[in-house]
Amino acid sequence: MNKLIQNDLSKCVGCNRCIRACPVDEANVVFMEDGLTKVKIDNEKCIACGECLATCQHESRTYNDDTERFLEDLRQGVAISVFCAPAVRANLRDWDRVLTWLRQLGVKSIFDVSLGADICTWAYIRWIQKNKPKTVISQPCPAIVDYILLHSPELLPYLSPIHSPMMCTAIYMRQYQNIPHKLAAISPCIAKANEFEETGNLVSYNVTFKKLEEYIIRNGVSLPSEPGEYDHNQSGLGSVYSYPGGLKENVEFFFGKTLRVDKSEGPSVVYKALNEFGKESPENWPLIFDVLNCPEGCNLGTGTVHGQSVFKVGTAMDNARKESLAGREREYFDQMFADFDRDLRLEDFIRRYYSRPVMKRDVTSKEREEAFLALGKTDEASRKFNCSACGADTCEEMANKIVKKVNIPENCIQKVFSAMKSEHTAVTEWRNGTENDLRALADEISSIHESSECIRLDVAKIKDIIQAYEVMSREIDKIADNIHIISLNASIEAAKAGDNGKSFAVVAEAVRSLAGKTQATITQIGKSSEIAKDAIVEVESKVKDIVEQIGRSSGNLNELNRSTERLSAMYSQPGQQ
Repeated sequence: MNKLIQNDLSKCVGCNRCIRACPVDEANVVFMEDGLTKVKIDNEKCIACGECLATCQHESRTYNDDTERFLEDLRQGVAISVFCAPAVRANLRDWDRVLTWLRQLGVKSIFDVSLGADICTWAYIRWIQKNKPKTVISQPCPAIVDYILLHSPELLPYLSPIHSPMMCTAIYMRQYQNIPHKLAAISPCIAKANEFEETGNLVSYNVTFKKLEEYIIRNGVSLPSEPGEYDHNQSGLGSVYSYPGGLKENVEFFFGKTLRVDKSEGPSVVYKALNEFGKESPENWPLIFDVLNCPEGCNLGTGTVHGQSVFKVGTAMDNARKESLAGREREYFDQMFADFDRDLRLEDFIRRYYSRPVMKRDVTSKEREEAFLALGKTDEASRKFNCSACGADTCEEMANKIVKKVNIPENCIQKVFSAMKSEHTAVTEWRNGTENDLRALADEISSIHESSECIRLDVAKIKDIIQAYEVMSREIDKIADNIHIISLNASIEAAKAGDNGKSFAVVAEAVRSLAGKTQATITQIGKSSEIAKDAIVEVESKVKDIVEQIGRSSGNLNELNRSTERLSAMYSQPGQQ
């Protein structure tokens, strides 16, 4: 199958909207990347229903079609004929002028799928009349067909063998109009590309309304003023096929209410209805179960121009119905079927299906129990919390997805809240257990700060004492200097006195020696004082550093306390929910 839906995981935020919208249990796979939750597509299981495109608000999901390749091939001169879905009337602005533009680009012929829808209705009726089935599930919608082929093969015996209106148109163009060119569908549906591939690639291009409209706007295409026309005229109520219940309306037009035709559309209900259909008692089956993937049918299909009013779309399609019926009596439609009986072979419009069911992973009760434990769900209340935030409808379904490895425990919001509450409890216990330590540490820092201030004051006193001592030392030095001069004079006088002055000379020498020692001591004291002053400067510097560090530590301690309070408050919030 084509990988029609694309993932840009750089834009995925793991919101799980795509999982909730997807009708297929295992088409989305959750994983962790750099600590963030991401959701990727399993293309082998995807049915291209387009629900993830409609629900994704982050542009993580986009789709591919053949618009660019189709237009490039036309520019290269490739011979291409086109058939156009009836919903074009409700989607492309100036759609009839678009037809003229396509012819100018080189398109050889253009057919209206309304004709193929009429053929499809004729083939349904004739096949039912011939085979008298108990029930038939309609198949104009490729997403529905792929859902049955991949995920509900037990419904395959009831799936209508009649080709879709688009394929009926392609077959009619090729086999009955002998158109040899490549065929392109101007289509409202992404999944039609899968249908074209599965039916033998008779159709080479699936060009969606949305991409074609975007191309016209992006390239500033100036459309011709002349409206275009189709290359055939014969058609009936096939123009309303794109409505929900379009097949039902066509059948009832020919048979009234004599045949029971039930309908269902929209992914939120149709796939549930299909699952119920297979389990329902046959006596409750309708003759035809008319089903469509899109809630507004093909008029607002997956490849259409969204954002327009459903009432505007309804008006456009109702006008198409009126045009189909205008001036035509019942005989016209009966004659159209008579012409089909004469000109067409029913077997040409029969589709053969090839089931390719995906491998389904059965979940044992033991595995589910282990998954519940991985989610931290140990009681009945938590196992039936069923918030659906993970994308699963129920916690049990989430447990099954974990076993199947398409979801992860970290994607459970209840588990995340539980983990946060546990962390909150741990933080609270830590905070309570460390408050006394923080207070004791704060007291110790305050005590150190006080001791440092005392040291600073004592050092200042010592500095003052040393300065006073230096003053006294300078005075003593002066006195010693004067004594030295006096003793020198006494020695001179003793020498003059001769023998009578010898005793005095001894005393003078002793005094001079004492003065010298005093000066030497004063010098040593001066050196010691300088050393002491250097030490005091160093002590002052260190005390200053200690005081500054104490200030910073005190600030950090206060910030730590405030941060702990904020953290405690933050963790208390989830627990209040």
